[in-house]
Amino acid sequence: MIKNASIATLAMFLSAASPAMATSDAHSLYVNLELALNQTTVGTVIRSISEQTGYEFSYDETLLNKKISKVSVNLKNEHIENVLKEVFKNTGISYKVVNNRVFLKDNSTRKSMLAEPVTEGTQQQKKIVSGTIVDNTGLPVIGANVVLKDNPGVGAITDIDGKFTLEVPVGATLLVSYIGYLEQTVQVTAGKNSYDITLNEDTQKLDEVVVVGYGVQKKVNMTGSISNVKADDLSVIPNTNLSNSLAGRAPGATITGNSGLMGASSEIRMRGGFGDPLFVIDGIIRDKEAFDNLEPYEIDQMSFLKDAATASIYGSAAGNGVVLVTTKGGVKNQKPVFNYQGSYAFSKPTQELFADRWTAIDDLNYQNAVARFQGTKEPNGEAEYAYFRDNNINYNVNDYIWQNPWNTKHSLSVTGGSEKVQYYVMGSFLAEEGSYVSLENKKFSLRSNLTMELSKYIKMNVNLDANQSNDQRFYWPFSDDDDQAVYDLYRCTFNAMKTTPFYSNLDGTPSATITDYPIYQDYGSWQGWNPVDQVVGNRYLKTRRRNMNGIVSFDINLDFITKGLSTKVVGSYIGHDYSRKRFMTFQKNYKFQQADPEGNRFLPAPLNLNEFNTFNFSQNYENLDYRMKQLWTEQFNWFVNYANTFGKHDVSAMMVFEQAANGGEWTQAKAEQPLGNIDQMFNYSQDAERRWGSAEEYTGGRLSWIGRFNYTFDQRYIAEFSFRYDGNTLFPDGHRWGFFPSVSAAWRLSQESFMEGTSGWLSNLKLRASYGTTGNDLNVNNDEIGKFAYLQKYNTGSGYIFGNNLANTIVAGSTPNSTLTWATSSTYNGGLDFGFFDNRLSGTIDGFYRKEVDILGARTVTLPNTYGQSLAPENYAERSWRGGEIALTWMDKAAQGEIDYSVYVNLGFARDRWDVLDESATYKTGNLQALSKVGKSAGILTGLIADHLLTDPAEVEALKAKGFKQYGRDPYLGGILYKDTRGDGYSEGPDGKIDGNDAYNLLSSNGTPRINYGFGGNIKWKGITVDIHFQGVGKYDRFVGGVDGGFYQHGGAVRPYFPIWTSDKVYDPELNPNGVYPRIVGNGWYESGAGNTSYWMRNGAYLRLKNLNIGYDLPKVILRPLGISNAQVFANATNLFCISDVTEFLDPEQKYYDSYPLMKTFSFGLNFSF
Repeated sequence: MIKNASIATLAMFLSAASPAMATSDAHSLYVNLELALNQTTVGTVIRSISEQTGYEFSYDETLLNKKISKVSVNLKNEHIENVLKEVFKNTGISYKVVNNRVFLKDNSTRKSMLAEPVTEGTQQQKKIVSGTIVDNTGLPVIGANVVLKDNPGVGAITDIDGKFTLEVPVGATLLVSYIGYLEQTVQVTAGKNSYDITLNEDTQKLDEVVVVGYGVQKKVNMTGSISNVKADDLSVIPNTNLSNSLAGRAPGATITGNSGLMGASSEIRMRGGFGDPLFVIDGIIRDKEAFDNLEPYEIDQMSFLKDAATASIYGSAAGNGVVLVTTKGGVKNQKPVFNYQGSYAFSKPTQELFADRWTAIDDLNYQNAVARFQGTKEPNGEAEYAYFRDNNINYNVNDYIWQNPWNTKHSLSVTGGSEKVQYYVMGSFLAEEGSYVSLENKKFSLRSNLTMELSKYIKMNVNLDANQSNDQRFYWPFSDDDDQAVYDLYRCTFNAMKTTPFYSNLDGTPSATITDYPIYQDYGSWQGWNPVDQVVGNRYLKTRRRNMNGIVSFDINLDFITKGLSTKVVGSYIGHDYSRKRFMTFQKNYKFQQADPEGNRFLPAPLNLNEFNTFNFSQNYENLDYRMKQLWTEQFNWFVNYANTFGKHDVSAMMVFEQAANGGEWTQAKAEQPLGNIDQMFNYSQDAERRWGSAEEYTGGRLSWIGRFNYTFDQRYIAEFSFRYDGNTLFPDGHRWGFFPSVSAAWRLSQESFMEGTSGWLSNLKLRASYGTTGNDLNVNNDEIGKFAYLQKYNTGSGYIFGNNLANTIVAGSTPNSTLTWATSSTYNGGLDFGFFDNRLSGTIDGFYRKEVDILGARTVTLPNTYGQSLAPENYAERSWRGGEIALTWMDKAAQGEIDYSVYVNLGFARDRWDVLDESATYKTGNLQALSKVGKSAGILTGLIADHLLTDPAEVEALKAKGFKQYGRDPYLGGILYKDTRGDGYSEGPDGKIDGNDAYNLLSSNGTPRINYGFGGNIKWKGITVDIHFQGVGKYDRFVGGVDGGFYQHGGAVRPYFPIWTSDKVYDPELNPNGVYPRIVGNGWYESGAGNTSYWMRNGAYLRLKNLNIGYDLPKVILRPLGISNAQVFANATNLFCISDVTEFLDPEQKYYDSYPLMKTFSFGLNFSF
């Protein structure tokens, strides 16, 4: 196939050293060619070569009619370079082969490319200018076209070093162009003879290749719904894991963080899905931890597969979408290029820390307010106030435990290669300390990607990556070791009293530093412990994680059997080992001694060392615990590929056999009752009852057959069919295999003849439609199906005394399910891709409907106690999703080409609904049918409906006179009055009282975000680059309170939320009658809004400035003497500000009010190549 083009694109040598263009090796390097032509032309010759080999040609139009006296070749299975050498010998024509395209240049016409005199009535002054053209990585661009903007017939082509020389008039404008890059104009001035020009990649080019499941495809020929994320946009963001950098970057993907704790990772949900998507890195299925461990600068491409047409090729594991990542590789014919990137970042909370929102004076006020409401004497007078005010005393937990977290990242990579060997090697290091002083982490990463051409038929690739992290954090046994919200610990710290010191000297004087005498806070059920010592004390968790992945593949060209045939064999091994050391010690805290118990009770006296409390964290003994896990996964893939072109017909096919096995061991050793305060096993009791261990073993596997078939006619009509046939050991014989097909089609309307009249403004228009199926192994609670649930299992039961011994029992587990099978999703997707004005404006629109059936869940059937087993879960439940996405991008130049800029926006909407789900009779047919989950989204909010805050004494008395009760209590001033919506048995309508029946009301159907969006832009001018990115969610309601929904008041086992109850918004009948928060003491927590109530529900939508980056490219004149090809300094900030109704209480991405706070981060760095 011959492709005509202008000088700007046809007479170029495309550099194989440009990573952006090294996209595919789909065409064979070894071809058959038979030619016998006399007195012919170049046009005739290349037409014959194209028909016989499938290679496309680019050339200057004037080259077509050049005469060739004779061409006579008959070559079989010969390298394309040798074929071209033989064909064009003695013609003065040179060539360059890049992938499936041959670029031709007529060297005999080089002189004619020099500038001829250009006159406008009189002869203009001429001068010779020279220059060097590089890409944005600093590599020379070979074959770039440099022409006069007003006279395209005059120009030059860059050589192998990217250099050019041209004679032009003074004041002329040069137009620089190159395939795959944005055109650039350069003004020639009288005082300057040399120009350094950097070309930027054209990200909207129609021949862009994107990664898809088990291969790559041209973006213009895609039939499914895929969102791409540019890794370059992420490389300067100072996040320490990858998912935290993606919010708002991909339409249809909702990415939210819920904690700023060191190591916390954002949640990724695609199109309203309930679980993590499948992560595939370099063709191998990995977990989210491996994805988060990736460094942005080692990523070549990242794709989000959103519809079943693109995701179904991953079958049973792709029910929640797929994230594909391809890492960087080597570059042909390029000298080694080293790249260094280093940065330093520090963080601050996005909001004022809760412990900083109230003071010791607020604490005194709170204590007095409690006394007033309880009708007792106020405990604090002028002496107490003067003590704290005049001495500026404010015991703040943050003075001991908090620091601004920081991290530093460094990476060094080298890439290059020859014709036969290409390589990419990268090493990186991360060190960080968290916001609590006991948090620290170090991570080392290494990647090596080597490709070798072993023979003219076989190419081998070896891709290795490894990383190790060593982190340390506090040991808090009341939550999971890896919990990132740690809401209960954080709540205890910001609620710590401001009037009691945390540490004391022996003489009783409070200490601003940590001493050997921690003081316990005498309040509530948490009497006897010290929250500061919990963070800074000697109990800890130390965790080491190591991951190693090796991939070896062999690409075998089978053109000698039939043209376009190839095969590929891939083997991979993943090793993951994890070890954790848990060191638990008790707290020994001393009682604060009062110098004047009858006067100012806060005046300290010397400590009484006999008055202390030992806080044991609900542990029987102090202990040391080691936990180790070694996991492995093996995967083998065998590909058979075929691709060929027959005139206007392009066909390709792929068949894959995939087999994977996984397993591992988990071991634990624990010792109790230490002899001393040493964190080693020899220090603990040797008594067998104080030492014990445990172990588990894992195993699993899957087997798959995969296929994909593509057909394109005349680059206009595109069809694709794919399937996956999966087998999984989770399911029994007869139900172990699942078939997941998909079909899709696209129509490129812009290529139709009847659209020729639109070519001036319409660059691309394509309609897409698809249908496909995927599988899922999650149940109705979004938990993974247990292993071997189809077999009868037995568990350890309760113990009993048998003679003089304690004996264990064995009891039957759940009833096995012999028909257990996949949950299956079917997705319909329609889409439109478009581009206007030479693709300066481009975008996509998608709409989808997804239905999932056979979801595993327990049935609501009551069994007699004599049955002895729980009923097996069944595949019965169904749910559905519907929604759509839109993405728009505008890219252009301004100021005569000196400014490059782009703006973009993306928007996604998704809503889920349960269609079939077992519920109790009360919800099915009883009085709570309106709250049935069937027909509603999974994220609904229910609870009490608040009417208003009672601030009118007359209203309170009137309610009492009617005998109105709330949870059996009389209403009172400052309490919340709820709506009486239900009677006994949840019957609808008021019954004259508020009780548990009234807590069943639908408050919102949008308990999870339905809309996600992002927008931003980029501008480049004279080496200065500014990038800005906004992100947000909409159609979202949430509770702003603690883990239980609202805010606890004074009293009980849970400390009150002091930042709320010490604020100036709290109602007080005397001091603050216009307060909008309930009074601080009530007869019950419901009246303060603890639990789920509409009083503490707010619109959770937000708009956040997610990222701002400013970079400056250092001038080449400074760098060149240093041997540096390009260098950039940059400054970056994340989470700078946020607009939301909930910021009065918390950051909108926090899960609960008492979740660990999110951070805004500032970083500075340097990136250079040499």
